[in-house]
Amino acid sequence: MRIQPIGTHIRPNTSTERRFGMDEEGHSYVVATCVSNMNCRRLQLVVVVLIILAAVPPVAAQESNLTTITVEVIDEEREPIQGVTVIAEWGADSVSADTASNGMVLVDVPRGEQIEITINHPDYVRNFPYVIDNADQQRVELDVSERSSLSVGVDTNSGPIADARVTLTMDDRTVASGNTSQEGIFSVETLEAGEYTLTAEKRTYYTINRTIEVDGETNINLNLNTGGVTTEFIIVDPHFSPPESVSGATISISGIGDVQTLGDGRAVARIPINTEVPVTVTKPKYEDIKRTLMINESGQTRTYELTRRPQLNITTASDRIIAGESVSVEVTNAYEEPAPGVIITRNAESVGQTNENGELTVSIPNAESYSLIASQDSIESEPVSVRGVNVVGSTPEPTSTTTPTPSAPSLIPDIMNAGALPIIGVIATISVIIALIVAGIFTFRR
Repeated sequence: MRIQPIGTHIRPNTSTERRFGMDEEGHSYVVATCVSNMNCRRLQLVVVVLIILAAVPPVAAQESNLTTITVEVIDEEREPIQGVTVIAEWGADSVSADTASNGMVLVDVPRGEQIEITINHPDYVRNFPYVIDNADQQRVELDVSERSSLSVGVDTNSGPIADARVTLTMDDRTVASGNTSQEGIFSVETLEAGEYTLTAEKRTYYTINRTIEVDGETNINLNLNTGGVTTEFIIVDPHFSPPESVSGATISISGIGDVQTLGDGRAVARIPINTEVPVTVTKPKYEDIKRTLMINESGQTRTYELTRRPQLNITTASDRIIAGESVSVEVTNAYEEPAPGVIITRNAESVGQTNENGELTVSIPNAESYSLIASQDSIESEPVSVRGVNVVGSTPEPTSTTTPTPSAPSLIPDIMNAGALPIIGVIATISVIIALIVAGIFTFRR
């Protein structure tokens, strides 16, 4: 297409001019151009701004990460409730809005977030928030109940009980809990009307569990009673197989007193119910046991293992040994059993280890006192003392002498030896008997 100009017109008091023309097909045209450079720049700036604004996404696009939740609030009769403030919370953020006459309200929340929905109303209440794990466009039916309250009095025959623990649950979920005041009162100001489980408990008292109905202002009174149960203790030594009973062990029960095990390792004590009592078991030569015993409302048996304190005992065959000789050493453990592999020191110098029978032979080199100690790991025996001694009046070395020729034995004992007199009498008696026998033989032959 070919354009031909026809004329030019400049509008008064403007910065533009118009050019008129006609193309080859006979169509007229108008072209407006800037006259002033300043005004042309302004026009260009406006165009640029319009382009930028056109590139900015609309608000709806920016908020595409939000989703709308429709919340309907209804009462126990499933009737909608108007004017209930619905609060949606996620993290540190929240949004709220009031229900319309149909009991509904629209709430915009971040898509995919976990949302907790609660309400605020002078006449209606929910015990627990409504939780949405993964928010998306959805409808929520929020049931509420009429606002109620509860006052619980806890006492005994002698008066109110302070610091008793009171717990209120609904559908196995704890709604409220706390301790009674000095006047024995526990109160909950805001509750749903409905059925609850009420529990009251305190140390040394029997626990009470009761099902109650809460509707409006509700008052409940609970009476607690004290009691005790019999607890049996069994003390055994696990060193043996099977474990052996430990008699004479002392069981100390805090606030109760001490009991002692009998020959079968058993002892019995009566302890207040619903208590935690520290228990200590002791016996000489045994390791102490410390436990915390939970006492409920029924009798029970507790078995504790008591082991002997690690110990080494050293004994010697003699406490005086000829210098240069050796002494036999025996080592036993706390159970008087042979202790093998035990190091024996003589005057702080190691001289060997005990064998499988717990024995070792230790030399005593000189005529002096030696201290023997048995040790293994961090266990050390009491020292025993062995003294080396010299022989008094030692026999001199033998010298060579001429061996005398033995003479015939004398038939006549040395009567001068006083010790020989009884022997002479015996020989005389035997001689008489022999003579009588010989005489008898000859007579018989004749």
